[in-house]
Amino acid sequence: MLRVIFPLVLLLLAVGCIDPIDFDHKDQQRHLVIEGSFTNDPEHNYVRLSHAKPYSDQYSEYEKKASVAVYSSDGNEKYEFEYDSATTRYYPIDGAAAYGKPGKTYMLHIDIGDSVYQSPWITMPNPIPVEKVHFEMDEQLYAFKGDREKTRFPGYKVLVDYQDPAGEKNFLRWSFVVNYEVFTQPWYYIDAYGNPKPKDCCAKCLLTEKLDRFKVVDDRLTDGNKVINQEVLFMPFYRYFGVKHGLKVYQYAVTEEAYNFYRIMEQQKEATGTVFDPPPARVVGNMYNVRYKSEQVIGFFDVSAVTTNEITVLRDEINHDFLPYQFPDDCRELPGSTAEFPADW
Repeated sequence: MLRVIFPLVLLLLAVGCIDPIDFDHKDQQRHLVIEGSFTNDPEHNYVRLSHAKPYSDQYSEYEKKASVAVYSSDGNEKYEFEYDSATTRYYPIDGAAAYGKPGKTYMLHIDIGDSVYQSPWITMPNPIPVEKVHFEMDEQLYAFKGDREKTRFPGYKVLVDYQDPAGEKNFLRWSFVVNYEVFTQPWYYIDAYGNPKPKDCCAKCLLTEKLDRFKVVDDRLTDGNKVINQEVLFMPFYRYFGVKHGLKVYQYAVTEEAYNFYRIMEQQKEATGTVFDPPPARVVGNMYNVRYKSEQVIGFFDVSAVTTNEITVLRDEINHDFLPYQFPDDCRELPGSTAEFPADW
């Protein structure tokens, strides 16, 4: 036994003597980061331009004065975009009239100073409708925004059904918009000095969150079949299902290049940081500088076709006990919240 323990002790001592890494970031360069989406639904069409900077710089820098446009390959369509300071995104000037058509081919063109950035020509796939959205009870590890570690929560798996078209390669990804009601405890508010300072308002709010995930699938094993119970998201009961919950699911038919891009992003996001994780793969975007081809441009222009479906759940419909949401403050302090409810809520 001592023969086993002694080498382990030496190994631990050696690890403890490793010097901390002195990371020299002086040679790090700024890189343009391009995030773009163009679909058959104007709601999802935008471009965001930012600059990746040395890690020591904690502030994001957005490009606000670029000339941005999407062209069709037949020359019949040109959609110009303008910057919106509230969202740090560029949106089509034509608004609801700016959208793509499945089967047509599009390209993103950006002018910044004397640099010209473009994507390849990308053909928009045909949409694959979301036929049904439903829930299944489960327990999974989950981390709310700001949490350092994941905790096991009871909740719902979000499942979708759809018909896969036969005889062609198909690739899908999903995003979500959730509207949910919360009930907080402003009468328990305590100020920064630890003194009770009860507030009169407000305990009841409606919150809206956009949940972007890199979840993607292909139809290698399901070509031409009816796909049932495809899991696309997990949501804990805590916070999200305390009163009333409305979920809108967006299903995107994407290109094979976009599938590969998002699949690698998903793998890196879900990595646990252990020695058993696969080595990180290089994330290759599809944007390039036309005039300075050696410039490293980060990002991806996604041309996809989107369909939607919705589902609403009341707390009384959930046959499971869970702790009520705890937030001893005015619920309007929560991001994306409002005390004003729409008439149809």
